[in-house]
Amino acid sequence: MTTGPTPTAATTSGTTNLGDVRMQLLRRRLVAAGLAADRPAAPPAATAAGLGAAERRMWKIYELDPASISHNIGLVLTFTGGYTAAAVAAAFELMVRRAEVLGSVVAVGADGAPHRVRPAPRSPHPEPAGRWLVPNEVWAWGNGPVGADESTVDDPVALARAAFDLGREPPIRARIGPGADGSVRLTMVLHHLAVDDTSWPLLLGTLASGVWPGPSAPGGAVEPVPGGAAEPVPGGAVEPVPGGTAVGRALRHATDTWAAADVRYPLSGQLPADSATESWLAPLVDRPGIRLLRPVATDDVDALGRVAQEIGATRNALLIAVCAVGVHALTGSTDPVLLVPVDNRRPGETPDRVGYCGNIVPIRFVVDPAATIRDTLRDAVSAIYRAMEFATVDYGAVLTALRQAGGRFPVAEVMASVRNAPLRGIPAPPGRRVNCETVFNGVGNYPLTFAFEIAPDDGVHLEFDYQPEVVTELLAESAVEVISELVQRIPDSLELVVAELATVPRGRTPLVTTTVIAPE
Repeated sequence: MTTGPTPTAATTSGTTNLGDVRMQLLRRRLVAAGLAADRPAAPPAATAAGLGAAERRMWKIYELDPASISHNIGLVLTFTGGYTAAAVAAAFELMVRRAEVLGSVVAVGADGAPHRVRPAPRSPHPEPAGRWLVPNEVWAWGNGPVGADESTVDDPVALARAAFDLGREPPIRARIGPGADGSVRLTMVLHHLAVDDTSWPLLLGTLASGVWPGPSAPGGAVEPVPGGAAEPVPGGAVEPVPGGTAVGRALRHATDTWAAADVRYPLSGQLPADSATESWLAPLVDRPGIRLLRPVATDDVDALGRVAQEIGATRNALLIAVCAVGVHALTGSTDPVLLVPVDNRRPGETPDRVGYCGNIVPIRFVVDPAATIRDTLRDAVSAIYRAMEFATVDYGAVLTALRQAGGRFPVAEVMASVRNAPLRGIPAPPGRRVNCETVFNGVGNYPLTFAFEIAPDDGVHLEFDYQPEVVTELLAESAVEVISELVQRIPDSLELVVAELATVPRGRTPLVTTTVIAPE
């Protein structure tokens, strides 16, 4: 590899950055939950307890750190072409009324199992209802920033940065007000426990049409794919294996690949040095994050689609493979581990009754600088589909098995995904239009995240989130350039070896950052 020194992270990857008080609090919660490295974890509650497997994992994360805002999802929807504030408010209340996941709070039974309940009208925390702050103009639902004057709150970031009390309030809040040029503006924040990327057609479809269309087709008809978008996986469906057998096979795959003892952090090239206990606390840290955006030319995406067909992959899988090559180009790592989210709905888990159905599939790639781009992509896609064999095994169950063996939290530094924009595939009534923008809450879930988002008009943009405490600004900006250039150059460079592609002159910005100076 002739790409220069490995970039240096601003802090040692994987170490915690918590104050002593919060560290002790999280450690006590970890032990109380049975999640300490020296204590076996309690088995997950049965599905009959009311939450699905992925929801139980998300709830456990919430219980460990209720003040976290890392799982808050913010959207700003703009309605034009005849929508009124009253009509949008009525559609919103219809959506919440019909979707159990939005109108319920989470209660924990005597057996410790969480389940959803509708707040009783006369309880200390009755079911919320919409309220007009300015008649027929400004409307609110749910809680907002503590101590704020609701009649003036129209700050999407402030709403997204207010933590949810999921035992007392439903996992959604909203504000409606006037937008530009007579439009209606809806700011909506949801906790990830209630939604995933497969929820939007039902929920946002109700907002756009004003009519409850009924639950969408049960999940499971389409296999989970890299990045979460609904594409069939080549080679036939992979049937889930009964619990213990599936977890055992997934654990063996993990310890042979992405959870092996020799896995290094891709950004720093270092082996994990923190203790097992500290490593299990580290992912709970809400580190500040920064978001960068870059559009992708439609012609480049189409060209990658043709490459995908040539090597026997879906476009989504190929885009994840491009991210793996990009991490290698950035860091020199020849076996980077990437986390890939997948949508994992099962039959009967409709979005109105089961919210979060996401899973995480870690993948360890092998990148040979002397191999051609064509062979490298084929090998990367093969690694993706080998890992996807375990996409129906809950990530939390595999982590529990690793933890019970006394292991540390595995390397979780880079995430890559392909997803549909929330409004993709959702039509508006004739003559009307709905636009959607996501709200970044300022938290970086991982040191570095790559996301390809497919817009309603089939356009694509790249979204990069990074934690400035771990990743320098120069490295983050280089990541934008590297991935963008790979998307553009790969279709015409399949016969180049990886090292040759990494050294092709690119004008002002080098393909690979040769020096990164960590801030003091």
